[in-house]
Amino acid sequence: MRIRYWTGLGSLMLSLGMAACSDGTADETFPPTDYSYLPQIHLNVASIDVQDEAPAAPDSLSAKAPIAPDQALKNMAAQRLIASGTSGKADFIIKQAYLNRAGNNAVEGAMDVQLNVADANNQHTGFVHARITRKLDAGDRDPTSRKELYTLTNQMMQDMNVELEFQIRKKLLSWMTDAAGTPIVNGGVEQQTLGVTVFADVGGAVPGVLSVGVVCAVTGSAPGTPSVCCSTP
Repeated sequence: MRIRYWTGLGSLMLSLGMAACSDGTADETFPPTDYSYLPQIHLNVASIDVQDEAPAAPDSLSAKAPIAPDQALKNMAAQRLIASGTSGKADFIIKQAYLNRAGNNAVEGAMDVQLNVADANNQHTGFVHARITRKLDAGDRDPTSRKELYTLTNQMMQDMNVELEFQIRKKLLSWMTDAAGTPIVNGGVEQQTLGVTVFADVGGAVPGVLSVGVVCAVTGSAPGTPSVCCSTP
C-alpha cells in the first residue's frame, strides 16, 4: 500500500512538472514597465494622487500577468505625470483595467482612466478621459501564458500613452507647464518648442522654421525676420 502511495505521488509530481514546462514561461522573468524614455507631462498643480477604482473581474487574467494592467498604469502615472505647480491638485483615476480570454486562441483587454485637475479653491477645474481596448491573437500558442499576457499589456500601454497625452494636450493644455513650472500656453498661443520641424518660405521671407501640427501666422516684422505666432488647430 505504501509503495502505491509513493508511486502515485511521483506520478503526480511528474505530471505537474510537465505542465509547467508546457507553458514555457513558469520560470521566465519579464522586465518591469518603464516609461522614463517618454516625455514627462508637467501639470500646474502641487500634487497628483493616483486612485485605483477598477472593479475586480471574476474571469480576469490580470493576476496571472507578470505585470497587472492597473499596476502598469500606476507606473506610467508616476513616471510621466509631474506636479510642477505651487497649488491645486490632480487625481489620476483608474476606472477599468483587465485582461480576459477571447475565444480559444486570443486574449483581450481594456484600460479606462480619468485625469481631474482643480485649483486650490476648486473654482477652475478640468478633466480628460482616455480609454483603449486591445485584442491579441496568439495563433497556436497558449493565449493565457504569462508571455502573451505581458505582450498584450505592453501593447495596451503603448496605446494608452498615446491616447492620454493626446487628450491632455487637447483639453488640458492650459494646465500644462514646462519643467520649471512656467505655463506653456498664454492666451491660446503655444510657447513650447515642438520636437519636429519643417522648413518653408512664408510671404517671401527667408526660409523659417515652422512647427508641425500647429497653425502659424506671420505678423508684421521687418523682411527676413518674420515673427511667427502658432496656435493649435
